[in-house]
Amino acid sequence: MLTIIAHGDIDGMVSAAIIISYYLKNKEGVKYKVYFSQPFSLHNTLQRIHFTSGEVYILDIAFNEEYWETTSQALSLLTRVAQTTWIDHHPSTIFHKDKITATGVNVLAKPAPSTASLLANLIPLTIDPDFSLRLIKLAELTDTPNPDPSVRELGLESAAEILTGAIALEPRDDDLRKKIIESWVKKRILVPEEAVLRFQESEEKLQRLLKEVKNRVIYDSPVLRIIDLRDLRVYGFSGRIASQEAAAQRKIILILFRIGQNSVVITGRAPTGFPVNLAQLFSRFSEELGVSGGGHNYAASLRVPAGIADKVVRQIINEVEKAQEVLNQG
Repeated sequence: MLTIIAHGDIDGMVSAAIIISYYLKNKEGVKYKVYFSQPFSLHNTLQRIHFTSGEVYILDIAFNEEYWETTSQALSLLTRVAQTTWIDHHPSTIFHKDKITATGVNVLAKPAPSTASLLANLIPLTIDPDFSLRLIKLAELTDTPNPDPSVRELGLESAAEILTGAIALEPRDDDLRKKIIESWVKKRILVPEEAVLRFQESEEKLQRLLKEVKNRVIYDSPVLRIIDLRDLRVYGFSGRIASQEAAAQRKIILILFRIGQNSVVITGRAPTGFPVNLAQLFSRFSEELGVSGGGHNYAASLRVPAGIADKVVRQIINEVEKAQEVLNQG
């Protein structure tokens, strides 16, 4: 049995599709199951799956310090019955590679435009190498603020926009993710019809939320704008809103929104080339507060208890503005 636990974004889905295509072509009769998880919920995902034997891949899921003790225990049990491989390009996973390896997991963690990029060596061994290459370039397009020009030349922008919007509408709808992966692997259809229909609904909701954004700014300076959406249902749309605002305003955008009653997520985006490392900033807060956080230079998130969210926001403001003052003086 092949078991895949992937991040629920396009990069995670593409990485899963590449692995599945490779196994279907090279291992006759292979059966597989796909699950989706987040860095802060990987320990729960591992605990609810009944593993017997076979191979397990954890794809595009960043190392999470907050729940590492529970996650490491689950991994140590898992590696006793199944060969387990963790493939990721996030800085936190690269930095903590030795911790993961100590549980018995094989780790491939390197800087790359996407996690799918780390699977490029499998392209010739997949069912359709040309299509697999397009999928990897799709992952790079959606996961990299400034992808290589050769990626844009492939004309994948429309597919990236539709697929990203489709999965944003109902973030917990893993059935749609599985259908898209099946469409890629078995039919070589990049954008299935159901994704197009979901995207149309998603765009309507996105436009309504973008109108709300104008009235939800709680802090604004030449380098930083903070938007409070805690009383709206925006999970799945926060990254798209932040990215659009960062590009339009040419400044760092932070969006606050709730997950449940007890947690607030602070999602950050910065324009390409902006002198900031959001992953480093959020990772430091994550370690200091013992919460989940991390990402990439221009795209990162921090998940904090609702009761301290405003305090953390004030600390982030101080950090960002002080760093800008130093740059201006230099």
